[in-house]
Amino acid sequence: MSTPVIPGPSAFDLANVRVRQPVSSGGLLRWSQDMAWLLGANINHIGGGTIPQRGVGRTPLEGLAYSVPVAYTRSAGAQVLRVGVDLWPSNELGDSQTVTVTLPAGAVWLVSGGLDGSVAHYNPGRGRTATRELVGWVDVSAVTVGDLTTWLSVTTSPTSKGAGVRRVAVTEVPVASFPVAAGDAGWDAAATRPGRLVIDGGAASPRGIERLWHLLDEARQHSRRHWQLCGVESADTAGLGATPHWSRGSAAAGKVDWLAAAFDPSWYIQARDLYGAATTPYKLRVRYKTSDATGCDLGVYLEDGDVVSDVWVPSAAASRQVLALPGTSGAWAWASADVTAPCGSLTRVGIDSTGPGPPELVSLACVALIENEP
Repeated sequence: MSTPVIPGPSAFDLANVRVRQPVSSGGLLRWSQDMAWLLGANINHIGGGTIPQRGVGRTPLEGLAYSVPVAYTRSAGAQVLRVGVDLWPSNELGDSQTVTVTLPAGAVWLVSGGLDGSVAHYNPGRGRTATRELVGWVDVSAVTVGDLTTWLSVTTSPTSKGAGVRRVAVTEVPVASFPVAAGDAGWDAAATRPGRLVIDGGAASPRGIERLWHLLDEARQHSRRHWQLCGVESADTAGLGATPHWSRGSAAAGKVDWLAAAFDPSWYIQARDLYGAATTPYKLRVRYKTSDATGCDLGVYLEDGDVVSDVWVPSAAASRQVLALPGTSGAWAWASADVTAPCGSLTRVGIDSTGPGPPELVSLACVALIENEP
């Protein structure tokens, strides 16, 4: 019997738990239901972002061929991925662009929704109609669970005045049930019927206590929260002050040019304490290129603290955790490193970088933090 996924976690009163009493199969029902909800309904928003128009003096998005890379690590219960794309509105109604989503290894389209590069999408009229979201559905059941190297990208190939992609949103989709299979996230729900034998089984067994514990741990370890900044990746080679990419030129560590003048933003996450440790491990993944062969690095500061009266108050200063970015001579590449975040009330994320030295640049298209519990 397959495992049905309930719409919400079951209510649980610790006072009703009986100890030192004979175990019954019916008592496993709540655990199996909550396991199914954790793996099948408590899905992850993977990431994406809004791609703002570039300011005066920058290479404009209009007519520019570019991609939006998104780091993705499949959750244990995920079967389907939803990819949503919005286009920038424009007064150039006769121009268009194709949108091609490059899928991770093992993934296939269920419904492409015109996101496979086969359709010319005309610019939505500015101020005339509501922007229509382009939506595709992807079967990810053959993508390796927990693989921290997989990713997808959304590429726009425009005509001369094609307005380009404005927003990308990628999320895993809830499922109604799980099949009972060793390589899947199911547990035989019939095993909870009163009168059934209570057995140990094993991690790969369709039923049994060990299988249930294995799946509950899968829900912690392999339902990885994603936090990421997704920007523009293109072949544009404009220099400092004109590039459409996030970038840094100076060889000294310092502020990344986020295309926001002097503004140096911070972001906030909440690290989960899943195994009673003082810190939570993350995988830092960065999509980048250097304009020459000079190696650079990216630094992250994961600082514990809290917001008090609208002011950030750190509990301790954060050290710089470094990811090396080898020189790529203009080619885009991924780099990754292990970092840790404190398990406190709130974590502030700060980012800086070194560059190759002017006039050369290091350019960034994606910065991602993905939970990496062992």
